[in-house]
Amino acid sequence: MTEELARFIKYVQIDTQSDENSASTPSAKKELDLSRELIKELGELGIKATMDEYGRVYAKLLGEKGIPAIGLNSHVDTALEVSGKNVKPRVIEKYDGGVIKLNDAYSMSPNDFPRLATYLGQSLVVTDGNTLLGGDDKAGLAIIMAAVAHYARHPEEKHHTICILFTPDEEIGRGPEHFDAKKFGADYAYTLDGAEPDLIENENFNAAHATVTITGVAIHPGEAKGKMVNALRVAEEFDSLLSPTERPEYTEGHEGFNHLLEETGTAEHATLRYIIRNHDLTLLGKQKDEFKNAMEVLNRKYPKANVKVEIGDDYRNMKEVLDKDPRALIHADEIYKKLGINARHEPIRGGTDGATFSFLGCPTPNLGTGSYNHHGRFEYLSVTDFETMIKITIELLRA
Repeated sequence: MTEELARFIKYVQIDTQSDENSASTPSAKKELDLSRELIKELGELGIKATMDEYGRVYAKLLGEKGIPAIGLNSHVDTALEVSGKNVKPRVIEKYDGGVIKLNDAYSMSPNDFPRLATYLGQSLVVTDGNTLLGGDDKAGLAIIMAAVAHYARHPEEKHHTICILFTPDEEIGRGPEHFDAKKFGADYAYTLDGAEPDLIENENFNAAHATVTITGVAIHPGEAKGKMVNALRVAEEFDSLLSPTERPEYTEGHEGFNHLLEETGTAEHATLRYIIRNHDLTLLGKQKDEFKNAMEVLNRKYPKANVKVEIGDDYRNMKEVLDKDPRALIHADEIYKKLGINARHEPIRGGTDGATFSFLGCPTPNLGTGSYNHHGRFEYLSVTDFETMIKITIELLRA
């Protein structure tokens, strides 16, 4: 096993799952277990790293003067959908192209995950079926550490100044909080948090959220005729007034959506929580208007009840920044071409810390990691793609 893969295996066995119900920063203290390990490893390479009061790790490896300082960032926490505790990664060498049995209950088949068929004869890292793997984003961490280790051990090789940032709480949307662009010190940067090694993600959703609160009229059902306004029924009606085609399961590419995350309540009080997404800021505005229109319709229809909509913005599409300052994209395209890789520019159907970093003065597109099927027990790492991303990252930093 290579040093780089061993590093990844070590990282995924450290439980760093963030906590969306916590108000602290970071949301879970265990995230810092990995952050401290990263600081230790950087120190062993002769690189001083510091952790701020919010759990952000900053470090820098000085390079050639007169050329841009390049930043690299990824996040230490893992997603909430499946447990990140007691991760037991398994390396499959020379994959035979068949079904991969994770445990007695779960298996991975190329029929369900067609990309697996492209890894015939290659090595994969998979879970034991009981947890996620944590390649999102510990593969990104391992790639960054491998690239930094390369230049720390080869001072004779000229490189850009490398600015390093590791954040907690990305999976709960709080990774960019307290980001200090000046302390980071990069002219532009790359987030290592994607999948395919040939993909450069230069767009992300504009993001908003909506909370719908409904106060109905509760009364004994035996006496309810003409009096009751069931808040749960009104909630269902509210959702039906939103465009049925603007749901995640019906959209792709640049198409936006309204995603119902949660519905709770009783006949008297009900709450709906949504996320609202669109790459186009104008279209996002129209989606917000749908929510307001639905509220007005139902308040007219049920004057004894009250429907209230609160909408807030979360982050914006980094394309807006990268169109004005494309240095990071131009540089990446040149390096990919040099390596014989046909780079693709595509949008992320999600968010990225790099979006907020971009609007705070550090243009930051997103690159791949070689990990796939994120946020679940079927997550896996392609060792070949992972190693390709290490090579790409090293070349991005070369002066």
